[in-house]
Amino acid sequence: MASVTARLPLDRLGIWPARISWLVLPVFAGPAVSAGLDGRSSAIQVSAEVMTWSAWFVGLLCVLAPSTVSLTVYRIIAPASLFGFVLAVATADISTTRAVSAAAATGLASAIAFLPITGDVMVNGSAYGPERRLALRPPASLLLGPIVLVWAGMVAAAIAGPLLLAARQWLAGALVSAAALAVAYRGGRSLHQLARRWIVFTPAGVVIHDYFVLVESILLRRPEIEALGPAPAEPKGALDLSAGALGLALQLEARDAVEVVIRDRRNVATTESIRFIVTPTLPGRLLREARLRGINVSSPASRTTSG
Repeated sequence: MASVTARLPLDRLGIWPARISWLVLPVFAGPAVSAGLDGRSSAIQVSAEVMTWSAWFVGLLCVLAPSTVSLTVYRIIAPASLFGFVLAVATADISTTRAVSAAAATGLASAIAFLPITGDVMVNGSAYGPERRLALRPPASLLLGPIVLVWAGMVAAAIAGPLLLAARQWLAGALVSAAALAVAYRGGRSLHQLARRWIVFTPAGVVIHDYFVLVESILLRRPEIEALGPAPAEPKGALDLSAGALGLALQLEARDAVEVVIRDRRNVATTESIRFIVTPTLPGRLLREARLRGINVSSPASRTTSG
């Protein structure tokens, strides 16, 4: 159990690594991107610079005002900085020092954006009063392709549209820009649904909030909760709500059966269970919060023995 609840030093830093990496990004990546635009027309240079600084400013607002919405936007923009750097310098003659420093800065900012602790702080930024929200991991099936494809389509269309218009490719630019708006709307909504998958601790109990697999959230009041802890290797009679997410799974056990309405692909089904499997991004932090809230935290072995 100690290994589950061990606290990494990085956890104590919270959102600050994201803020610092984003603040210094123009210092290390700016010269390389500017050099990559040398020789382009003035219209393209201005368009690229406006897009670059606008994206950086929006990203700065996201890390300064953490919320679920800002997490979605930040995780779209941060890796786009790396993509933009590669695009800008692909055909430019840039010194090795500039290229390495820019690659390191954009790569670090992108990596920090996807740290579990970054997501935890930003998701909890949308909590109300005494609530405590902790994020759930995305389904593994989506990590293997769909999420990346949706993101790539959004970013490529958003960059290509204004640049085509700046190059006076009016028809192509207008079509791509219109497509970028449509892709951003649909893709942004889809990605935001993944950011809205939480376990919520409230004064009354625990809420499983996950419209990816649930039609309605599950509320378990504190007296109704039997135990919470790491899921056994072979959970018996448990309803798996993890959607195949990777990482340490936790099992939340109720005293009595709870009726839930789940999404089975595109269908809706009603079932009952007393055990629920979820996969939080920070299981140790979730278990600590459960203890603080007076919820029984136990290991699979102790639950098997007592049951």
